[in-house]
Amino acid sequence: MSRPALIAGALLVVFGLAVFALKVFGYDIPLAVAEGVGPWQVELRVNVRGSNARGSVRALLPASEAGQTIFDENPTSDRLSFTVREDGGNRTGVWSGAIGPIHEVVYAFHVQMDALEVPLPAAGPYPAPPAQIAALYLAQSPVLPSAAPEIRAQLETLDLPKMQDLPGRIRTIFQWVANEIDSVERSNDDALLVLANKYGTEAGKEQLLVTLMRAAGAPARIVHGLELRTDATPQQRTWSEVWIAERWVPMSTSADGFFARRPENFLVLGRGSVANVEATAVLSVGHRYRSLREHLRAAEIANLLTPDNPVFERLSFYRLPLPTQSALRVLLLIPLGAVVIALARNVVGVTTYGTFMPILISLALRDYSLPRSLALVASVIVFALLLRRVLEFLRLLMVPRLSIMLCTVVLLVAGFALVGDSTQTAPLFAGVLFPMVILTMLTERIFITSAEEGVREAAVRAGISGAVAAAIHPIFQNAHAEYLMFTFPELTFCAMGVLVWIGGYTGYRVSDLLRFRSLAHDPGSEAA
Repeated sequence: MSRPALIAGALLVVFGLAVFALKVFGYDIPLAVAEGVGPWQVELRVNVRGSNARGSVRALLPASEAGQTIFDENPTSDRLSFTVREDGGNRTGVWSGAIGPIHEVVYAFHVQMDALEVPLPAAGPYPAPPAQIAALYLAQSPVLPSAAPEIRAQLETLDLPKMQDLPGRIRTIFQWVANEIDSVERSNDDALLVLANKYGTEAGKEQLLVTLMRAAGAPARIVHGLELRTDATPQQRTWSEVWIAERWVPMSTSADGFFARRPENFLVLGRGSVANVEATAVLSVGHRYRSLREHLRAAEIANLLTPDNPVFERLSFYRLPLPTQSALRVLLLIPLGAVVIALARNVVGVTTYGTFMPILISLALRDYSLPRSLALVASVIVFALLLRRVLEFLRLLMVPRLSIMLCTVVLLVAGFALVGDSTQTAPLFAGVLFPMVILTMLTERIFITSAEEGVREAAVRAGISGAVAAAIHPIFQNAHAEYLMFTFPELTFCAMGVLVWIGGYTGYRVSDLLRFRSLAHDPGSEAA
């Protein structure tokens, strides 16, 4: 290795390690992730289209309460004014002003979640609800028609326990709605229609439950929130709360519902007959929630968001929008894959199809197990090779031939998705993430190699490419590696330094030592 390469690599590694050490020892940024204890980062992104007239966008904002603690709220207004209003116990963010053709407003926050246990009291007496609670949550409304004859008639058929057994009345009504009303994805949410049809959406079933509870003398209300999930977009959910013994008891009649316990990933946005997002004097409005589970504790997140060093504060990736963070958490792992590729090609001495093809395959299939990922890739390549042999007889020009193969790869991937849907095999859905063009070119390279150098050489090279991809695949699945590279991006300089050293290495490769190992035992030299 030349001296300039040695020095340049050392400078890069030392610089990366110095910044890394400063963060760890100077600012107490932890090295290890804390699984299952970190807060959630949630983002609401609203897109609105107007005609330059004055209008407004309103969104429910979560508040700190039992089971959830909100911090680091960060709204962006896109030239609109932003205010927070307290109304009916709900927090509402309001963006107002002259709304032009396109506006995008964002509200991001962190929330520390805990499961909320609120068991029903074992025995009475049960105090009467306060006058304010009774006035608000025992009254009927067009949405909750608790005085309707149909509701009264249904309660009579349930043979409810007496008011002295209020928990029994609540359990009976809950069990009837949960078991006797079918859940459907699309239907009318009206409580009376749900009662008549014996089926309804999640929101419709909860409206019926609250209506029956109020008619039975138990104050009840609707809750709007989110089910936060680590592997998918947050799902908007609706559940209920019933007042008994001076406390609100959460419950949900959905298929995966709960009773007297709110799960730790259910975030309360607001309560009552309100929409999560609505707008006035606009042409169109749409919204989307995103969530990400942090591996750090709340205090550690706050330290990363606002470190004492102003340079680190400006360079902290934790301040970026959630979609950007999600992308960077994956992209920052690519330098580690590049190190593996360089070691395999320049130190071990193996040859792969395409320099970075193993990285692309591993990146595309990072969410799925290694055996199934390799099996899917191999299946696509085998089918494409068979087509390539058929196309050989047509003597087509290269670009049309490759285009036909690309179309075939797309159809194969779509076919895998259909098979996965019909057999409920989730890993087959991974096909939609395949790098189509890379697989098409890879198939072409394998076919040419088999024609020019033999099938054995093509198979060996394909196997080596798969082995290198298998070595890289765990990097993209490792939560600790993701955390380290995202929290300490200066480690990329260390990877660059290692790559400089590998690039400057001019000694024997492992494959050379294996290929010429017989020369180490020269019979002629031993005889002499």
